[in-house]
Amino acid sequence: MEHKLKINHFKKLYKSLKTPFPPINFLILGLLIGLEQRWISIKAEQAVDKAIDDYKSKMVDYDEHIYKAIVEETEDGGFTIGYFPEDKDDES
Repeated sequence: MEHKLKINHFKKLYKSLKTPFPPINFLILGLLIGLEQRWISIKAEQAVDKAIDDYKSKMVDYDEHIYKAIVEETEDGGFTIGYFPEDKDDES
């Protein structure tokens, strides 16, 4: 029987919980597949959160190079997004 478990730990757990009754095995497999998917999602989320935190901690050193984007409405009703280093008052 080919099952859909991806992680060896869950495959080993399924083999250890396997019974001589196929309907119970089917329920155990379904439960383990659901738990495995949730576990993968949690681990991926933790990895992304850690990577973002690491990135933000490194970006503290570069604050002077980070500029806030300015969103302006154009005459035709659209928007333009950009960085404008000079003040508008200085252009007049």
